Amino acid sequence: MPTEQEARRDGAGNDAPRSGGANDAGASEDSPATRIRERMGECTPGERKVARALLAAYPVAGFETVAGLADIAGVSGATVVRFATKLGYLGFPDFQRALRDEFEHRSASPMSLYERTSRSRRAASPDDLAALGEAPAEDIRATFAGVPAHDFETTIATLAQEKRRVWITGGRYSHFLAEYLGASLQQLRPAVQMVPSMASVRGAAMADFGPKDVLIAFDFRRYEDATRDLVRFAKTRKAFVVLITDKWVSPCASDADTVLTSVAAERGPFDSVVPVMAIIEALFEGLVAKLGQPARERMARIEETVQQLDLL
Repeated sequence: MPTEQEARRDGAGNDAPRSGGANDAGASEDSPATRIRERMGECTPGERKVARALLAAYPVAGFETVAGLADIAGVSGATVVRFATKLGYLGFPDFQRALRDEFEHRSASPMSLYERTSRSRRAASPDDLAALGEAPAEDIRATFAGVPAHDFETTIATLAQEKRRVWITGGRYSHFLAEYLGASLQQLRPAVQMVPSMASVRGAAMADFGPKDVLIAFDFRRYEDATRDLVRFAKTRKAFVVLITDKWVSPCASDADTVLTSVAAERGPFDSVVPVMAIIEALFEGLVAKLGQPARERMARIEETVQQLDLL
């Protein structure tokens, strides 16, 4: 995140190595996964091999020894160590400390979150409602500050191609977000549908997956194997994959073409969906602008159909 990058600057304006261990106040937001994605473009070819090896089996690969990770990536141990320092860590052990801290956050249950945030939690009252709105607003600002413009614009451009079929999937708690995005996109373009939940129907639908398909996957911490399997399958069929995830970054990121990450501070047993909804609204607005007149005409046809069928 920009504020974390500024915090890592030394007096000369250069990036200074900085510990990312569990005692780091910004560790939950400034995670190893985030740094890997942000700094991939600054890496040498050898260092990019390390980055790809980590993302392909994240976070497990990061707990290998230096020699073990070097063997997986096909590079020298020195390259692994240089990669860790390029990410801003004091060395490979410091990188692994940050990774352990991130893993704890990624696998947190609602009960553990409740206990972890109990000291800072305060009861809502009519006197502090305005103050309670400040944290979600900050989450939204942090989210849009961290979303890569390239990924957002590429997602919009891909969704605007009406010859593509768009499939959307979510998890146990994010399914309703996926359905909301699906209902929104259906107003603007045809061939938008949810990935079927019934196994036999899903198999039939996915059998025809190909390069003209787009899969939008919602995957948040306590990441789900079913979503990971679906994303991997989509990539084998050369479909375009959009991942909407949290600041700890789903393992699906290594197979996604674009990644849109929401940022929410821990304030209770469940992560806030406010920044995710803001991303959905931004996608809708961006697609409206990109499609222009065809989107307006489709909305008019839908309204006319609703009136004809007396659905209101």
